Amino acid sequence: MATARVSRRARSSGPVSAELIEQEAVRLFADKTYPVIGMRDIGDAVGLLPGSLYVHISGKEDLLLRIVEKGIQSYVDAISAAADSDAPAAERLRAAFHAHFAVLQRSQDQTRVAFHQWTYLSPDNQRRVIAMRQAYEDLFAGIMRDGIRNGEFRQLRSPRVIVLAFIGMLNNAAEWFSPHGQLSAEEIATELADSVLGGIQAR
Repeated sequence: MATARVSRRARSSGPVSAELIEQEAVRLFADKTYPVIGMRDIGDAVGLLPGSLYVHISGKEDLLLRIVEKGIQSYVDAISAAADSDAPAAERLRAAFHAHFAVLQRSQDQTRVAFHQWTYLSPDNQRRVIAMRQAYEDLFAGIMRDGIRNGEFRQLRSPRVIVLAFIGMLNNAAEWFSPHGQLSAEEIATELADSVLGGIQAR
């Protein structure tokens, strides 16, 4: 049986579970980054001795991998609905931006970890994440490709460069977005989508 440490967080959060450990790890990694946080920090956060964490998880890197994969998959799932619709490409791209910000609004810490700390993983685990990141990119690339093919978007010298540019903009939003800011997540998504579409739509 895991040896519990008396802690205010553990008492208020209920029984320790893998989900609680993951939740606290997200918070700690987002706040101080993965290399700075040790198993003792995670144990303190949930009220367990470091060694007792292994009852619930296999290790710190496994924890980071789970956080990263869940984080990216949440975006892939949300954006797929927009990317796979029969709507015009411009509407699909706008919907994809809104889907991205809807996920960001409810999981900003996890997004910061998923998109910016996956490079701390081992090479084998990085390859798994790169495949997921490619799937995320492919959703936007498909919308761009369809828009160019049907004449909604202008012919671009390098569509992938444009896709990577606005994906970078979306991913970086986790660093500056505030749910208490002047603009809501929906308003920001609209502003950014309008800016991107203004540059790529056929005249």
